[in-house]
Amino acid sequence: MGYTPICPVRSNNQDFAQKHQLSITQVPLWEISSISSVKKLFKKYKDACAVISCLSSRKGTKKDTWEVDFCLNMHLLKAAIYSGINKFIYLSAICVQKPKLNFQFAKLAFETNLKKSNINHVIIRPTAFFKSISGQLNRIKQNKRFIVFDNGKKTKTKPISSNDLGKFIVLTINNENMKNKIIPIGGPGPARNSKEFGELIFQISGKSPKFFYFPSVIFQILIYLLKPFSFGSRKIADKIEFLKIAHYYATESMLYWDDKSKVYLEDKTKEFGDEKIDSHYELILSGKLKLNSDYNQKLF
Repeated sequence: MGYTPICPVRSNNQDFAQKHQLSITQVPLWEISSISSVKKLFKKYKDACAVISCLSSRKGTKKDTWEVDFCLNMHLLKAAIYSGINKFIYLSAICVQKPKLNFQFAKLAFETNLKKSNINHVIIRPTAFFKSISGQLNRIKQNKRFIVFDNGKKTKTKPISSNDLGKFIVLTINNENMKNKIIPIGGPGPARNSKEFGELIFQISGKSPKFFYFPSVIFQILIYLLKPFSFGSRKIADKIEFLKIAHYYATESMLYWDDKSKVYLEDKTKEFGDEKIDSHYELILSGKLKLNSDYNQKLF
């Protein structure tokens, strides 16, 4: 689309450039936890027109989320303003509409600072990534049951592929209609619940549907039991946060939330792109695409 991306990586991850056969000029190194290092990198690319931040914590723990989702993004924002860059595109998450978790509050805190700054910005809140609802494909390959929470019909989403989301992000760079806006975005529908995703996987794999119904209240019971031990142990506190995250995704839809009517609305969840989850599942189940999901996504 006429833009030359510059994708810096952390100085302790130099093997990334070698792995992807990229030169160090294409993938400059930086230490993002150092504001001076970030400013130095920005100074090197004086013709940069926009910053696109996809920085997000992987673990979801309180310490990690505030260091990454908030502090590191603040480093980028301050460096962008310092360097005279006039566009900041932030990849947030649609679940911040109903915040209950540490990473959601950290993202919202950064969103607030971004909106208060004088820099032109776009805040993008995607629904769910393809990989986020592909964690059980290996279970199906192994003839195991597909896990759904409660009756499997409580939550819905319109997932968006990484390619389509990338295209959408680039389209926002010079789109005046999106300037200083918060944009929830999903992929092509329909919106499906977790049982329907399971049925789709079984259909594509040619296997008979088999489900395991997991009561989401178990997460709350475990949280209650562990709570007294969390005050003196960060490890247990982190486990509680993981359980809270699991309960959230087991009970909340990744769709547009109408705060007035207190419901998720499928028709108000904007759709973008051409890639559908059906094709993604087909590629993985046929072995043409490697399944790449995090450990904490294996239940979804």
